[in-house]
Amino acid sequence: MYRVTGYFKDQKVVRHFVDLYDAIDFKDSVDAHYPLRLTMKKVIDMREFIYDAWNGVMNMDKNPLRHIPDTATRHMVLQVLAWMWCIVFSFYVGSFWVFGISAVAHIFLLAAIVITVATFETARRKPTFFSNFPTSTPSRARNFMWWNGQKIKLDPYDKGGEHE
Repeated sequence: MYRVTGYFKDQKVVRHFVDLYDAIDFKDSVDAHYPLRLTMKKVIDMREFIYDAWNGVMNMDKNPLRHIPDTATRHMVLQVLAWMWCIVFSFYVGSFWVFGISAVAHIFLLAAIVITVATFETARRKPTFFSNFPTSTPSRARNFMWWNGQKIKLDPYDKGGEHE
């Protein structure tokens, strides 16, 4: 984010821009009105700061772990660091209960992430894997049904259901 400030005799004009070229264009427009002073600064807003801080620590493709060539090793090192911080936090708070709760929460969170990533990768690499995925309950399989203790075979081409 960029902040352009023009100081005039009676007022101060301040505008913020995300795009550098928009900021330069506005700076030139303000400069055409002969301000007493004109400044343009790069300002890091809170959202950008948090995003950069998160990526600097948690994104193994952007933090210094990117220099480790094997992705699995990078991931393992990041996991060990995460567990280390769980333990340090629990010592800081002074309770092993906090460590237990934090460890279980991390296990569930990481397992959910792993399952989601694995599902997405399977869908991307082998989409036919999901073609035989069961989408109906066994009673809707419509091969046969039981009526008064007797097995009744149904038409294999009938999709079944009360609304078809």
